[in-house]
Amino acid sequence: MAWTATDFAGRGCGRRYEKELETHFRDCMLFYLDGRIRFERYCYGEAACLVFSVWGHGIDADGKLLWDREPEFESQQTALPRYLTDVQEDGKALQFDGARKRYILTEEFDEDKLNGYSKFKVFWMKRKK
Repeated sequence: MAWTATDFAGRGCGRRYEKELETHFRDCMLFYLDGRIRFERYCYGEAACLVFSVWGHGIDADGKLLWDREPEFESQQTALPRYLTDVQEDGKALQFDGARKRYILTEEFDEDKLNGYSKFKVFWMKRKK
């Protein structure tokens, strides 16, 4: 089955999926209504913050995630999911690169102002469909 990024965006602006059973970092995948994808890695602890993020513009027919750019450091390159290999629980759990740890749906959002998706922009994106 060929999936597109919009298959996982939900009805609002988008959805956030978080990697399960992660102890050192919080890895998140965000899927947006317009087909964009964002990977975010956060650290845990007192100094919890965004470590790095990468934008993507979709998923090809083979399940390859199409990232806009490669991260600079090797540790970031290995953290970045490359292929969507399985969709479970009706799209509520995603498996990348055949890894045991899945990304679980944690949030469906109507806007994401920090990443350029205001309610007004989402309204116009929905009208274009």
